[in-house]
Amino acid sequence: MKNRRVLMLAAIAGVIISLGLSGCGQSSMPSNDFTPTPSASSTISTKALAQYWVADTSRGFRLYREFVRANPAPDAITAALRQLVSQQPTDSDYVSLWPLGTTINSVTISGDLAIVDLSFPKLNLGSEAESLAIAQLIWTATAADTTVKKISLTVDGKKIESLAGHMDATQPFSRGLTYEVLAPIWITSPAENQSVAAKGFTLNGMASTFEANVVWKVFKDGVLIQQGSTTALEAAPAWKPWSVSIENLKPGTYQFFAMEYSAKDGSLVAQDTKNVILK
Repeated sequence: MKNRRVLMLAAIAGVIISLGLSGCGQSSMPSNDFTPTPSASSTISTKALAQYWVADTSRGFRLYREFVRANPAPDAITAALRQLVSQQPTDSDYVSLWPLGTTINSVTISGDLAIVDLSFPKLNLGSEAESLAIAQLIWTATAADTTVKKISLTVDGKKIESLAGHMDATQPFSRGLTYEVLAPIWITSPAENQSVAAKGFTLNGMASTFEANVVWKVFKDGVLIQQGSTTALEAAPAWKPWSVSIENLKPGTYQFFAMEYSAKDGSLVAQDTKNVILK
């Protein structure tokens, strides 16, 4: 999965199916949206900020989340969005749809609305990709400041009709429903390339799957060494946590998979993977 990034970006550019972004839709979020992964250590001058990235599933392209520590100045939304458009995700399975050279000029907050002014090179995206690019901004901004429920976009200080010609940008955007926007299954901890203790190892995540099923697998040097299944606290369309303790792992580097398979034909619906160093 780690070597499909370029192919995924090429596919995204040609997709024309729209995801559910709305100017009036009900905001929905993971229950731990504002809780950093254990790898994000605390400092006085920084804050753990959620970042939303794109990856592919059999249901289309969906959002995944990472945390980054950043100085939340001049405000948390500006800091989070500037990190999003200027950095790359830690997990190489994820990508951003915002091109290099994108900048967040300013964020103005009025009540539950954030007006985000940005500059960017031309966006050559299909409607699904344009929708996902906007979703990256919405979910990142509203995670950074929970009082903000919607965002409006301007470009170089001017109102716009659309970013890439498909999505109406004349009205504010809000979060869509989790099962329409987020990937069906995440690993939330450990984070990618995190070093953790082998003793008492626990894999944690979020899921919105059929009958709450989560399949997990453990690989070392490309060889499957353990596998099993667990369940999230509630089945789809709910978005709920899951957790599994994995025993008898010796120190070393492992790749952990969390997966959803189709109840209809057994095909892979979605997965998340994490490389983790056990010590």
